[in-house]
Amino acid sequence: MNPRTFTVGSAVADPQGNLYYQVVRLAPSDPWTTDVRGAWLVKVRPDGSTSMVSFSTLAVGAPAPTDLCKTHFSEADLPWPPSPTAEPPTVPCGGQRPAINGTPAVGLDGTVYVASRAHRNDRYSFLLAVRPNLTPKWAASFRGHLSDGCGTPTLPPTGAPGGCKAGAPDGVDPATNEMPAGRIVDPGTNAPVVTPDGSILFATYTEYDSFRGELFKFSPAGQFLGSYDFGLDVTPNIWTHDGTYSIIFKENHYGFGTYCTDPTWCPATGNGPFYVTQISPDLTPEWKLASTETQSCHRNPDGTLSCVDDHPDGFEWCINAAAVDKNGVVYANSEDGNLYAIDQGGVQKQRIFLDQALGAAYTPLSIGPDGKIYTQNAGHLFVIGN
Repeated sequence: MNPRTFTVGSAVADPQGNLYYQVVRLAPSDPWTTDVRGAWLVKVRPDGSTSMVSFSTLAVGAPAPTDLCKTHFSEADLPWPPSPTAEPPTVPCGGQRPAINGTPAVGLDGTVYVASRAHRNDRYSFLLAVRPNLTPKWAASFRGHLSDGCGTPTLPPTGAPGGCKAGAPDGVDPATNEMPAGRIVDPGTNAPVVTPDGSILFATYTEYDSFRGELFKFSPAGQFLGSYDFGLDVTPNIWTHDGTYSIIFKENHYGFGTYCTDPTWCPATGNGPFYVTQISPDLTPEWKLASTETQSCHRNPDGTLSCVDDHPDGFEWCINAAAVDKNGVVYANSEDGNLYAIDQGGVQKQRIFLDQALGAAYTPLSIGPDGKIYTQNAGHLFVIGN
């Protein structure tokens, strides 16, 4: 076994008991600037036999490892784009591989969905559909679909603080002067989601909109169906009801500068609002619940709480996946230390304080078959319910 070969993300099982997981082989030195030595999707059958396929085979239409991919402008050239016709520098794309923390998904028909990115440039990313026999079904690019950059409501007006440089073309990502790309980044801990109608959702990173992201929706055939500007690093939940379904996720607004870290050109935007949001299959908002807690608390040894009023803008919803029961009640953790139960319509039903208000890990919630909620706070597992 090569010591530079690693499993990445979690394994996922299909109804027949087949396991799928992802593998990357890194270069022995400078692994993040030197191209990968390989990347594979592996299938393990119930009898223990295995097969695998390379991401280079699956990512049909992706640039070759030695092709040149456009990256971003230098911060020495702020504000961006440096001129209306500026082109960013290029780097060799590198081979296609999974994100380090990403996880596959399996549809009801056995199709496996994996996210893939160029090793040296995450602006060249794809959603891959793979047949159960590990042959490619289709590859859909996250490039060429967005137009919500410069001169749109996503950013301040062009020429204003936080906006693009005067003269910038409308719609472009200021960092590239091209139409924005959905990016698959290694810190992301999300997975594709297959909806009841067979379409596929995947949450990407975009960065130019105060370091947020874009939720993409593709048809079962890989056609782009639309996108929704959301809050970064989440696997959406699906609530099936009344012959249709709803999509649920967190929608945090972060207090960073818009598209860069230089406060001269990209001043901080202010924290919040922080929402749990539900949208329809056509990506139209149905309701939102905003975080309104302002106190940071911790539980004392005697069970009492000590609190400080220090979050006037509320707290982030600190999850990479909420949970939803058959009645549509949504369960979500907040950085305020509470587990919330949210009724349909975006109405807070209940909440329970766990242990501490702190910058928690982006971890999912689960509902057991007995209805108990399993969640985490301050490094501890909590089981909520009777």
